[in-house]
Amino acid sequence: MRASALAAVATLALATASVGLAGAAFAQPGAEAHEIPQSLAVEHAETLDRLTELSKHPGEVGATARKALDLFRGHQAREQEYILPPLTLLPVLADGRVTPDMAWAVTMADRVKADRELIFAEHTKVTDIANALLDAGRRAHDPEAIEFAKAAVTDSLNDIELLEPTALLVGEYVRARLPATQ
Repeated sequence: MRASALAAVATLALATASVGLAGAAFAQPGAEAHEIPQSLAVEHAETLDRLTELSKHPGEVGATARKALDLFRGHQAREQEYILPPLTLLPVLADGRVTPDMAWAVTMADRVKADRELIFAEHTKVTDIANALLDAGRRAHDPEAIEFAKAAVTDSLNDIELLEPTALLVGEYVRARLPATQ
């Protein structure tokens, strides 16, 4: 069964890579790019696709979705640059393996820690624009906008409660298990 599960994951990876979703980070020039977990790369693409479609809706829903697009793109770029890449190490770390070439995750986790207030403020803006989209969707009787807005708030909360703390834990675990010279 494990082989079939891995085959399914490989198929998903190939399918998403073929449409440009290989999960590569949008790193700063000169910075080493690292992938993000494939499931999150797919989720990011789906979020932007749905928001792009909502931006084509008439009236307040479309206008609010267009405002949200820039915010979501910026937030996702930050996540892909340094918040989510450490999570790719989780399967290897769960097996108890840490190698010196994982030190990049410590640097990224330190940046997440340093930017926590900025990241939280960004999540507040994401929640605010999602709530505005929810209100607009309700006034327009637009179930797609309502559904998307609720999911966006839940996703933002998931980032704050689970993904960002996990990135910090990955960094601390790698730091603790690396030789002292690192």
